[in-house]
Amino acid sequence: MVHAVHPHFAAVSPPPLAGEGQGGGAGRDPISVVTAPITDTCKEVVDGLVRATVPRETLVEARGPWLFTSEGLADVLTRAVAREGEITDMLSLCEAAGVRVRTLPMQ
Repeated sequence: MVHAVHPHFAAVSPPPLAGEGQGGGAGRDPISVVTAPITDTCKEVVDGLVRATVPRETLVEARGPWLFTSEGLADVLTRAVAREGEITDMLSLCEAAGVRVRTLPMQ
């Protein structure tokens, strides 16, 4: 079973995913999130000054919904329970739990 969680923690139906129905998409990994490529120019800023342009090729926006298998959801919650003060969103939940998240490009 796969559980879909919207970034605002409301259950939703996931949008069509790349490779869905062809061995890809939701359910292949314990935790995944629907993403979109970053299209805006990104700058690295240090001490209030632009230091460099950040290449966009490896950057994505985690838009959601977030997809968890039952086992993946139980695992992430168990691992993160001692660090709940650090959790502000779905990504920080996964970071606090020390788990990897598969990206699912939006179609």
